[in-house]
Amino acid sequence: MLLALSLTLGCVPDDVDDTAVDTAVDTADTADTEPQGPALVGDWLSEADDLSRLFAAAPFNYVSIDASFGTEGTYTVVGLDAEGTTYPFAGTFTVDESTDPAAIVQEQTEPYAATAQGIWSVVDDVLTFEVAQVSPDYGYTPATPETGFGSSAGPYLEEGDNVQTYQRID
Repeated sequence: MLLALSLTLGCVPDDVDDTAVDTAVDTADTADTEPQGPALVGDWLSEADDLSRLFAAAPFNYVSIDASFGTEGTYTVVGLDAEGTTYPFAGTFTVDESTDPAAIVQEQTEPYAATAQGIWSVVDDVLTFEVAQVSPDYGYTPATPETGFGSSAGPYLEEGDNVQTYQRID
């Protein structure tokens, strides 16, 4: 009887159907307020040794990249170069978490329309990310779950040049 009573007092409507309800017993609503979605969702920063060789070198010369992936399937990325110029990108994304690493398709809308494909993985607060633009086609082949990280290929791209590492900042 005591066990049944404690289960009853500890379980309120929002624990059953995700309706946000605060009571004297349940004030956290953690399941209701935390973002839902893939582990990729959140705010990320890549700088110093975390930058890929591709983005750290010319012509990009980035010193940092901020990336945000939203629960609604949108993303924003801002690259910052050594001269202090920012390069914003935005669009939508879809993921396939049934693979390891997970697959991603990004439909960029800003500053121009493009499609990128690739793979990603989150372990603790570290995001490993590798995508390559496939449309418009400039001759790049993206990494896939089968080929793994470091397998993007194309003009002026050596094995591993395109692997980006981010630290969670949210």
